[in-house]
Amino acid sequence: MVMTMQQISPVAHLPLVLGVVRTLNVAALLDTFCPPHPAHLLSWGRGVAALLLAMLDGHHALSKVGARVEERGMLPLLQDGRKRASRNEDRLGQMREALFAAQLNRVFGAIALNALDVYAIATPWLHQDTTTVGRVPWGYG
Repeated sequence: MVMTMQQISPVAHLPLVLGVVRTLNVAALLDTFCPPHPAHLLSWGRGVAALLLAMLDGHHALSKVGARVEERGMLPLLQDGRKRASRNEDRLGQMREALFAAQLNRVFGAIALNALDVYAIATPWLHQDTTTVGRVPWGYG
């Protein structure tokens, strides 16, 4: 049997990271905090997954996320049929702003609780840090 390679992409650790992101259903969780707008080509969750992959690959500039994920051959895995243009820096910037508006602690908490459930991690104790709740009257925080 003869096989032909159409494209070779150095993917490194990205499929592993994407697998965990999918197992934890991170994109759908993010979309509950920031519901997708019908006019946008890319859902919030998929855009943040692309941003996460690019950051873990060493590229933090929003302008390089689409190119880096495309170089690694990960575009079809993130959201099939979408092109690099749907991950432009303006769109990714809007996603970051929406995540901050949704309160990152709430978003991270939902993802963390889901991870505890999915991986059946025992939690003999939980810690709640209340120092970030808001400003206290005496000026600390």
